[in-house]
Amino acid sequence: MPRKRPGALRAQITRPRRMYGSIGAPPQIDRLSGRTVSAIHAEESRRPRDEGLGLGDTRIALKCLRTFLARPGSPLYPRRTVCGCDDCERGENVAVARDLLALVLSRLPPHRARRELAALVAELDEELRRRTLPDPFAYRQTWRGGGWWHGLIYDETCHL
Repeated sequence: MPRKRPGALRAQITRPRRMYGSIGAPPQIDRLSGRTVSAIHAEESRRPRDEGLGLGDTRIALKCLRTFLARPGSPLYPRRTVCGCDDCERGENVAVARDLLALVLSRLPPHRARRELAALVAELDEELRRRTLPDPFAYRQTWRGGGWWHGLIYDETCHL
């Protein structure tokens, strides 16, 4: 009876996947260079999560913005989450995701990584401004934050 070659046997073994691949590199972020992703990863891992920035938060925030802007129709209306927890807000609320990107931009060193991420965020901001409506009465609501993205008209219907 023919036996299988050792390489064929090893190919059948399923190994648990590591979080960042085999060499410890952070996962790629679309349209950012490897150096920029490494600088973002270093900044995310440098500080404790309770300071507002954790591992992978930048990727999640960019994905949230891109998902929101990929929706059909115009104007778009952002939504707050029903549960209101930080993890859900970070992944679904555009204003919270944009706050997180502003935090990352402020913490990156003023070199190529910051410029590259700032250019990507500027493109997303331009489309966000073009496809959403400003709320003329946003200044009356105390829960709204400081960035211009907090002054958008929100979809106030209940989404469960």
